[in-house]
Amino acid sequence: MLGHSNGGGGAGRAAARLFSALDGAGADLRMHVDFKDVDDPRVIANAGPLAEQRRSARIHADEIPAVLAGHPHPELFSPGRQSALTARRIDAMGADIVDVHWTNFGYLSVEQLGRITTPLVWHMHDMWAFTGGENYTDDGPDARWRTGYAAASPYPLRWDVERWVYSRKVKNWRTPRQLIASSTWMARMAQESPLTGDWRVTMIPNPVDTVTYSPGDQARARASLGLPAGVALVVTLLPTHLDDPRKGFDLLRDAIQRLRAQRPDIEFAVVGHEHPPQDWPHGMPTTHWLGRRDDAGCIDAYRAADVVVVPSRQDNSPQTATEALSCGTPVVAFGATGLPDFIQHQHTGYLAEPEDPQSLAAGIAWVLEQPERRSSLGHAARERAVAEWSFPAVAAAHLDLYAEILSNHKTPNKAPKVIS
Repeated sequence: MLGHSNGGGGAGRAAARLFSALDGAGADLRMHVDFKDVDDPRVIANAGPLAEQRRSARIHADEIPAVLAGHPHPELFSPGRQSALTARRIDAMGADIVDVHWTNFGYLSVEQLGRITTPLVWHMHDMWAFTGGENYTDDGPDARWRTGYAAASPYPLRWDVERWVYSRKVKNWRTPRQLIASSTWMARMAQESPLTGDWRVTMIPNPVDTVTYSPGDQARARASLGLPAGVALVVTLLPTHLDDPRKGFDLLRDAIQRLRAQRPDIEFAVVGHEHPPQDWPHGMPTTHWLGRRDDAGCIDAYRAADVVVVPSRQDNSPQTATEALSCGTPVVAFGATGLPDFIQHQHTGYLAEPEDPQSLAAGIAWVLEQPERRSSLGHAARERAVAEWSFPAVAAAHLDLYAEILSNHKTPNKAPKVIS
């Protein structure tokens, strides 16, 4: 397995969980990362003199093109110019399958990705595989990636850095790759791109440790977090900036404010931030700012909640949704982008009209309205999580795909060795 990290960020967490799932299924695994977060000799990072300084230099060097171009969203852009590994080194690892995860910010370049000859699968944790360097961008009918960046940039760029990245991908990616999408939305976009439209896309969800992320006693969970009993509790987990428009906290704030008149007993908890933003409005329900929490603290938050809300405008497969559902807590979200793959409307949660705070408030109220309904939603959510996102289920889907790829390459029938 190859990836920027084995634990940091959504992609790193997904890669680490897949490693554990495949390990439990008996696969022979190695993982190479830029940032190593575990004491496991099978997880390898570049070592030697000045390794950390070289890594920092690569990351900063990959930030330069966006700065030179005056790109308005450099935090969501990676040119894929720097590389921690060469294709020759990757091929020399002796893997049967190379499983690629998040490669951005100096980890694996466009050019080196194109030169790998070992059979390869690539998990699309965001849109980067088929865009001109954007991790997330417009997904509408006029999006530039749909036309190969033929249209002029809508930004006043000093240099069309997106077209430059895209042209390097076209030049270096001559061999179609096997893509893995965790949502229908991401799969559809890859198939609609002129760059990856003839690549094979297989749908496999990201795994959840359903043994650890499991239902538990609500009263105990609330006590552990200092949250009150006897109130209707709405919880959201937002590890990113509250003003990130893609994550939609502004929409959730509006929905909660609207809901207060209907449910005066409602209280709100936010995991990931210790203080409200400066423009936090008057008239909000009592809000608990729980700060950053480790996995155990997040599980307590899911168990403490009557409903978890994922208010993203645009998201691929948010693990906050699948984790909450695995804990048997209903989830309310907008019915847009990747979210409908994970929340079944009025069966495991509620899908509101996209970007409509009133509809989001109605969905939260609907879940809270009847305790029996909320319990039924939670049971259905838990059953689906175990059936579709558990480590055994997701590992089996990957091993089937690996075996098919090896069969097509006429590799002897054996358990695959995976570099992921």
